[in-house]
Parts: sequence; C-alpha cells; structure tokens
Amino acid sequence: MTTRADRLAAARLAWAAVKLTKAGRHPVGIGRLAATVGMPPGEARRLLELAGFGVRGELVAVDYALRARRGAGGDRGCSTDLFLLAIATGERVHAESRCPATGARIRVELSPDAVLLADPPAAVVAVIEGDSGPDLLDTLCTEQPFFASPVAAQDWLAANPGGRVYPVPAFLAEAQRMAAALDASLARL
Repeated sequence: MTTRADRLAAARLAWAAVKLTKAGRHPVGIGRLAATVGMPPGEARRLLELAGFGVRGELVAVDYALRARRGAGGDRGCSTDLFLLAIATGERVHAESRCPATGARIRVELSPDAVLLADPPAAVVAVIEGDSGPDLLDTLCTEQPFFASPVAAQDWLAANPGGRVYPVPAFLAEAQRMAAALDASLARL
C-alpha cells in the first residue's frame, strides 16, 4: 500500500519527467530528474516505478509509461492526462477516442491555453474528485474517459462515487490549476 506522501511525490516526479523529456522525446537521467524534485536518485527510481514509469539503466522512459496507461484502443481512460500533457510540453495534443457508453467518435484537440476542437461539442471529461475539486493524485492515469455527452456518462458516474463530468473547456481550466500547483511545488525546492 502506498501513502499519500508517496503518491504526491510520484506525481511531482511524473510531472517533472514529462516536462523535462517533452513527453519522452528527449531522455533525462534519473539523477537530473531526482535533483529537479529534490530527492535522492534511489527514492526517485522507487517512486517512478510506483507511478508506472520505466527506468532503463539511468534513463527515465516516459514513453513506456504513457503507452501503458493509454489502454487498449485509447478508449479506457486517461483523458485527464492529455490536458496535463499539453500544458507540460507547451504543445498541441490531439486525441481520438470512442465514448464507452455510446460508441460515438470523440475528437479533442488542445493547446496549453485553449480547446481547439471538441467534437461532439457536448463531450465531457469524466473525473474522480477529492473534496475540493479534481485532485491531482486521483486524476492522473485512472480510467477517466471522454464521454460524448453528460447523459452518456451517467453509468460511469453511478459506478464512480465522487466522480464528476466537466465540459472539455472547463476541465482545461482545472488542469491549468493542477499544473500551476505542481509547478509551485517544484519551485519551492
């Protein structure tokens, strides 16, 4: 069983890894990543493995973590990660998925600052929430898919007490808030 402190440290490491590697395009050494978040390399390695990231030798393998979390066909979850990915890399992110309830095709394109496309326009992001809104520890890489509409998400909401659906543009604002909190936690080191 992991502690909340471990999960928070793992989230900070994951955030730093995605930013430093530009989502896996540029390798980063475990020592540099550990120094960025202010912890010993051995602890960073343990927490990265806890978070599902691969460490090959001394290099952090973000690409393996993203592939493993996407799930078969990209339809099982991690819609929330796409928002954080756009913010972390400063680049556009395009996602195509199928609504798990209706099978409808969903396309979303994001920049760090704007939703460029949400098709269908009523598409929503399913999110597990803490007491004060989306909690970073709960939104990272859990099965939180896009749904074609709020109505299509009703079964998911019933199966996930504490869950909520956000229109795509509204969740971008929440993701920006979470990213700012992560950046602030790294800046304090």
